[in-house]
Amino acid sequence: MTQKRSSSSSSKKSSKQQKTSSSNPTNTNRTSSSSPSTRPQSPTSEKNPNNNSGTGNENKVTRLPNTTICLPIVYGSIAFFLGKKADEYHTHRWTLYLRGPNHEDLSAGISKVIFHLHPSFAQPVRELTSPPFEVTEKGWGEFEATIRIVWRDASERSTVLTHGIKLYPPGLPAVMASPPVPPSTKEPVVHEFYDEVVFTDPTESFYDQLQRWSVLPKVATNEESIKGHFLKYNDEEDFRVLISAQKFLDDELKAVKERIMRADKEKAEVERGLKAIAQMKASSSKGGASAGKTAGSLGNSKKGSSKS
Repeated sequence: MTQKRSSSSSSKKSSKQQKTSSSNPTNTNRTSSSSPSTRPQSPTSEKNPNNNSGTGNENKVTRLPNTTICLPIVYGSIAFFLGKKADEYHTHRWTLYLRGPNHEDLSAGISKVIFHLHPSFAQPVRELTSPPFEVTEKGWGEFEATIRIVWRDASERSTVLTHGIKLYPPGLPAVMASPPVPPSTKEPVVHEFYDEVVFTDPTESFYDQLQRWSVLPKVATNEESIKGHFLKYNDEEDFRVLISAQKFLDDELKAVKERIMRADKEKAEVERGLKAIAQMKASSSKGGASAGKTAGSLGNSKKGSSKS
């Protein structure tokens, strides 16, 4: 059974956006195998063509109960503007790919990857059985492609991802700006997602295969132009981000506590001032009443003296 938690990032190389769960190494959502993707288009599943169901071999599969293992993946696209080489139907050269976060060999768990491009392409369906899992083409428009991952374990349903190939950075295309600004031919538009596919109660053989993915040799892209433009994912960077966030929260908490202490001090001073004023008023009222009684007593004494 597979689950997928995800976060996303979309950027030009010089401006990385924070990951949100689509994709997001980071902000993560988990979905059950009945809905194994958090992409805008719900994933579908297909029966693995290598499935031995009906042969009697399925009864010999040994599963590991109460066990989970995850396979981190990154999928996305990198697009370059062709500049003077562009024509009406070919303005950009782009590469659509599925890779490990640090270019690990995903073939430890993946049997094949099937890319479904726009039907206007001469060969819209591309099937790759070995890494690097990538397709490079030229075109003029943005569209949504589908990536189907078929796992090496025949009992695991394939995972389907939907990815929008971006040719322009976020906002209006540069050619629509006023005045028009030609897109850069050196800085590509990088649009990719980070995901973790979680397998629950995997078979023993598949579990052993997935354990190998991080120790296999790294896989390099076949496209020289996109090397160095991939976004980076590592625990050290995440740790620095977490430490920075913790420091920010600690500073904010300290500032709030100081403001509360100042407010309490000011409140106490105001209360003391009000109490003093109330005491002064009470003293004045008592003094006035006492003086009135004394004056009344003196007047009565004078009246008595006159009569006598």
